[in-house]
Amino acid sequence: MLKFFLALRYLKKRKIVFLSIVAVTLSTALLVTVASLFTAFIGAIELSASEYLGDIVLEPPTRFSSCDVLIEKLCASAEINSATPILSASGLVHLGPGNVKAVNIWGIEPASRCAVTNFKSNLLRQKSSDSPPRFEYSDSKDIPVFVGIAVISEPDVKTDRYDFSAVEGLIGQKAVITIGTTEEESNEPANFARCRSAGLVISDIVFTAAYDIDKKFVFMPIDDLSGLMFGSNKQNKTADIIHIKCADGVNPQQAIGTVRRIWSEFASGQLDWPQSIAGQAEIVTAVEKQAQYTAELRKQMGVLLVVFGIISMGIVVLIFCIFYMIVKAKQKDLAIIKSIGGSASDITSIFLLFGSLVGFVGALAGVFVGFVITSNINVVEQFVSRLFGLKLWSSSVYMFTKIPNHFDWFWAISLFIAAVAASVLGAFLPSIIAARTSPVKILRYE
Repeated sequence: MLKFFLALRYLKKRKIVFLSIVAVTLSTALLVTVASLFTAFIGAIELSASEYLGDIVLEPPTRFSSCDVLIEKLCASAEINSATPILSASGLVHLGPGNVKAVNIWGIEPASRCAVTNFKSNLLRQKSSDSPPRFEYSDSKDIPVFVGIAVISEPDVKTDRYDFSAVEGLIGQKAVITIGTTEEESNEPANFARCRSAGLVISDIVFTAAYDIDKKFVFMPIDDLSGLMFGSNKQNKTADIIHIKCADGVNPQQAIGTVRRIWSEFASGQLDWPQSIAGQAEIVTAVEKQAQYTAELRKQMGVLLVVFGIISMGIVVLIFCIFYMIVKAKQKDLAIIKSIGGSASDITSIFLLFGSLVGFVGALAGVFVGFVITSNINVVEQFVSRLFGLKLWSSSVYMFTKIPNHFDWFWAISLFIAAVAASVLGAFLPSIIAARTSPVKILRYE
């Protein structure tokens, strides 16, 4: 009890100790904020992949027909809730004179896609409707499409926000899509493979808050895209990607085996594909689909934490210097403690306890500061933008319209422990010096 009392008294009476506490607080807050923002960004990428791609992605080596048969077989499994086909292509969308955008075109079925993903909540016009979303728009004979918001508009340079009222006014606008068909895709002889064009009408706007998707994608009915790519003679539904949602309580990783078995049976029985080709199909979870990108982000986070951690090790040196000064200033106190029976281990434990208190208070304050900054990072970013006219976060660069701000308690606790340990380490050598204090030499002139 006496040790704790003395350590607490030094903490309260020695003003210079607060410099150590501030150093620990700032270092811990910096590391906690960096770790939380990085993990939140990685988590946002993985979550957006799941929301956009479903739980499992089946991507064969080439396009295949009779995709409706495969989906029926998948949905018959108890592990699969629903599945939806994707027919993909690249092309140019002509929005007006001089306004041509290169886009990725996905042919989809809105009803089944909404069963697999949260696609409906991304539609500006139909997200509040009680009925499933539809492509139909008025009595237009052009192909109705859903267009990513960044295809037809750009966010404000300063606020990074869209003018949604102006964007919704573009619904009903006409456009033209041009798709290049390869010799394999075209029904024409090889020498006549060419581009195909069709008139479009924008029936809704897609806003996912992921800039890469909003900037590059146009969605149209899968049958219309199939007719545009292959001609009107194509009878069986064609797709090149299947997005799958697992049943409630089913782990996507465990359901991959079922999906692979159903695909193999379908490819050999329905498509008459040899196993050497069917086995090339990529069947992965949506999170695994982004694994390469998120792995690189985790490496970058590790490098930053190491760099900031090395810089933050300065608190060890700072605590050592401050504690050494305290030891020199408190020689008389230490001599009195020894003269009344205190041992060297008692003196050592006082200063180690002192160091742990400094680390505990500073690390606790650092975690709190990190939590406040992380939780309000978008407010901080907007304040800096207004104050200095400098946009720190742009959706066109960092994918999302807002900074992901989920606080990571795992890293917070880990860095809290590390900060306390660093403080004890900084106090270790001064505690040894204090333990070696000779009461005779100090008190003989008193």
